[in-house]
Amino acid sequence: MVAAIEQKVRELLSEVREGQDYTKLSVDIDFEEAGLDSLDTASLLLAIQETYDVDISDDDANELTTIRKVVDYMAART
Repeated sequence: MVAAIEQKVRELLSEVREGQDYTKLSVDIDFEEAGLDSLDTASLLLAIQETYDVDISDDDANELTTIRKVVDYMAART
């Protein structure tokens, strides 16, 4: 299940960043270092909420700064 969540997060990243390829991006690189600004990150988290039908609090959203953190967060809630 974790692998499927990671794959979906990478797909959503590519959608948010208009087709950029995130398949090889390290799961531990900070979104900002990967070229995402705060609007991109907010769009990603909104897409994740819609995809998985979950609510992500603002406090939690501030901590979700890497693919690994997002995957771990979602795995604990699905």
